[in-house]
Amino acid sequence: MPKAMVYFSCHNSHFSLFDYNSPLHTMKKILLLSLLSVLFVRSYAQQITFTLQWMPQSQFAGYYAALENGYYAEAGLDVTFKHPTTSYSSMNMLKDGTADIITCELIQAMMATDEEVHLVNLLQTTQHSTLVLVSRVEGVKQMADLAGRRVGKWRVGFSEIPHMIDDELQLGIEWVQFTNPLNLYISGAIDAALCKSYNEQVLFHMAGITPASVIRFADMGFDFPEDGLYVSEAFYKKHPEQCRLFAEASRKGWEWVRSHREEALAIVMKYVKAENVPTNVYNQKWMLEAVLAEQEDVKGEASSYTLSVKDFDRLNEVLLKHGYIAKPVVYNRFIGGKP
Repeated sequence: MPKAMVYFSCHNSHFSLFDYNSPLHTMKKILLLSLLSVLFVRSYAQQITFTLQWMPQSQFAGYYAALENGYYAEAGLDVTFKHPTTSYSSMNMLKDGTADIITCELIQAMMATDEEVHLVNLLQTTQHSTLVLVSRVEGVKQMADLAGRRVGKWRVGFSEIPHMIDDELQLGIEWVQFTNPLNLYISGAIDAALCKSYNEQVLFHMAGITPASVIRFADMGFDFPEDGLYVSEAFYKKHPEQCRLFAEASRKGWEWVRSHREEALAIVMKYVKAENVPTNVYNQKWMLEAVLAEQEDVKGEASSYTLSVKDFDRLNEVLLKHGYIAKPVVYNRFIGGKP
């Protein structure tokens, strides 16, 4: 039986579905090729699970901007963001394989590397210590002035340097764990609290609390870089190009944030609302400005996004001295070079 022919009329011209020279067939080919190209890109894009070290906030604005502006996609990366919990950190997720790339502080990364979970630093964002001590006690100018006092610290870590000082000077500080220090501070349950200049210290300011004193650990000789991007050495060796592209896209995101702060804040608030984080736009604006300031060098210039050998070596010495690592971490290997 002959195949039935279906004809269409277009501006008085007739063509068949089975006419391979027809305009309709050409249009169908274009649509099919477009669909196949999308499927091809999705199939071959490197899947990356990226875990930040805390819930959505301006501390991670550059990464959210890189995702929203399509920088990761342009690099051929299919990136999924995850956030940790108070009981399960980004480092834990990297160790168990549920995260490919994480953010964490330099101290935690070096300590993990010493424990044979070798990490590679892809990007160094925060160039200074953001650790401060907020005191209710008058006349506190150094940690020694808090000998025998009750001091609040996070449940999730970030307190290594204060513990080193406490141990070396034998201050006998009573450490009280918190998730948020405000209630403990206001009630008088603690005499002082460890804070981040971009986070808890901002909360104190917004609550209208004027501490008796604020001590910056950077001013006490402990000005070490903090936040950076990390992967396991095994992942880095397997996907070196993807790691490089992820770092470049992330840096591009942070550079965009620096010149588009209001737009970046709107992006952050999108993620804040999606995760029901108890904060507000004013808090996040203060945080963003503080985070960007800590990315600058001593001359106030934008971050180089690289880890200083000098800073790395100084932290190596401190961690070794106080027994937080058993052997020096090798800089060249730590930034992706040969062991």
